[in-house]
Amino acid sequence: MGKKHHFQGFRKFSIKTRLVIALLMISIIPLAGISGYSFHIFSVALQEKLSASISQTLSMINLNMVSEIEKYQYLCGSICISEEIKEGLLKKDMTDMEKNQAINEIQSMIRNKIIYPAQAKNITVYDTEGNIFYDLGYDGFYQEDVDKILSRLEEQDQDVWAYVHTYRDRDILVLGRRIYEQYSKSRVIGYTLISIEEKIFSKTVLEPVGLSDSSNIMYMNMDGTVLSSWNRSISLGKKIDKELMKRIGEMLPKKTDSFSIQEDGEEQLVTYIYNKNLNQLFVYTMPYHYINSEVYAMLKQILVVVMLLVLLCIGIVAMVYQGIMSPIKRMLEFCKALSHGDLSVRIQDNHKDELSRLSGSMDHMADTIEHLMAQQKAQEERKRELELQMLQYQLNPHFLFNTLNSLRFVAAMHKDLIVSDGIQALSSLLQNTLTNKNEYITIREELENLENYFSILRIRYAGSFEYSFHVEEDELLSCLVPKLILQPLAENSVMHGSSDDGTVMEIQITCWREEDHVVIELSDDGKGFKVTDDALAPRPERKKIGVANVNDRIQLNFGREYGLKIDSQPGEGTRCTLTLPELYADSLS
Repeated sequence: MGKKHHFQGFRKFSIKTRLVIALLMISIIPLAGISGYSFHIFSVALQEKLSASISQTLSMINLNMVSEIEKYQYLCGSICISEEIKEGLLKKDMTDMEKNQAINEIQSMIRNKIIYPAQAKNITVYDTEGNIFYDLGYDGFYQEDVDKILSRLEEQDQDVWAYVHTYRDRDILVLGRRIYEQYSKSRVIGYTLISIEEKIFSKTVLEPVGLSDSSNIMYMNMDGTVLSSWNRSISLGKKIDKELMKRIGEMLPKKTDSFSIQEDGEEQLVTYIYNKNLNQLFVYTMPYHYINSEVYAMLKQILVVVMLLVLLCIGIVAMVYQGIMSPIKRMLEFCKALSHGDLSVRIQDNHKDELSRLSGSMDHMADTIEHLMAQQKAQEERKRELELQMLQYQLNPHFLFNTLNSLRFVAAMHKDLIVSDGIQALSSLLQNTLTNKNEYITIREELENLENYFSILRIRYAGSFEYSFHVEEDELLSCLVPKLILQPLAENSVMHGSSDDGTVMEIQITCWREEDHVVIELSDDGKGFKVTDDALAPRPERKKIGVANVNDRIQLNFGREYGLKIDSQPGEGTRCTLTLPELYADSLS
């Protein structure tokens, strides 16, 4: 009964509510958690697999693109090392005839000596002053675009790729390269621009990959300029979002990697591959809603299964609830009938669970109550029979006191004061012990009883002892103590401490307050004795009112910190110290 019970806060809810809470805790919440965790794990795994797959796709595109670009790089290289073109660029102030002759030689060289790819739309050669030295003539650029390309060629000692839109409304990728003087790379004498149909990349290389909706692959320079894109809504020749290029720049020089980025308010999975030889990028973007579309489809199936499991759990809880509440309702009806005095009602639950055992205990309790009620009725009848006998027994103490008073009167008439005082003391002592039914009395009353007892002992041990009382504070006289705790100590002191040589023994009873305790000490200068270790040991079988019994009574009433302590040595007297709590009538319950 004294055990500390935990989780009692749930008791403020009904059993039905507690079962619903338990259902939420052990089924719905875990199922929801598992579903969410499964969705997350599957989404991450799908993202990783897609990233790996996209990286492989980009690697394949990169290889195809390099294979395609090498054709135009070969064409550009053939033009740049052509002796006819270099000789023409070195000649200044050529006549029209000389210039036409040089152009015819270049055209003959291109037709006969150079493999000309089908998607190469134009070849243009410029001198270092930006003048056209040779133009195949199939299409033309705006001068602004030409100036930008030539300016980049002046700054960069490598191939330059650029996007331009031609007069004929074509999307063209331009491959530009410097032309150096024969056997020397210290002097630039011109520039070669190869015009390539942009569709060769967007249609021939990128489109066969088969991208999903909203996904895109872009071919771009390292400054973010888009050269080709599968998604035609992307503006070619323009730079893409700076944040995207910043993230790619943070991951370089890793050849390929993936990351997430917000673009147009939507999260995108971005995978790139870096071509170090071309110093260009292939960037694949895919919106997460496409990645998660399959996950959401799977999540719907999971939710359907979860709902079915929840419904199953609700059904099970409903059955458990009925199995619990049905016997509990019968118990409540039983208790209600019992409280109205119907002792014949019984639950009679014959099942094998805990509630059945509880019902059996309640039936047994009803049997016990019914038996006790019958027993009480019989005792009431017996009580009425005993009341007459009690009236007779009450006459015995009065008869004893009347007889003692008669003997005291006779002793006084014969002037025998010792006998008279002894009879008076015995009468007072018996009256205080027999008629006073209180378990606790004041120190004042206990000292009066002790003084009466000393008067009786004087009849037999006259002149062998003297006694004195000393109470340090008058307030202590009202303090309550168990009845008859000093009489056994006084008796022990007189009977066993008196000397045989006629020496008068002094007995002192002292009372004082010590912190929140009351200490009563009875000491004598008698013969003394050797105190054994088990002299005051508790003994449940002890029935006499002796010294050890005093210690037992105090400790049973107040605890082990209180009790009797005896100090004595042969020939040195005895000191009995009682330690008691400070109790008064208004504080005693």
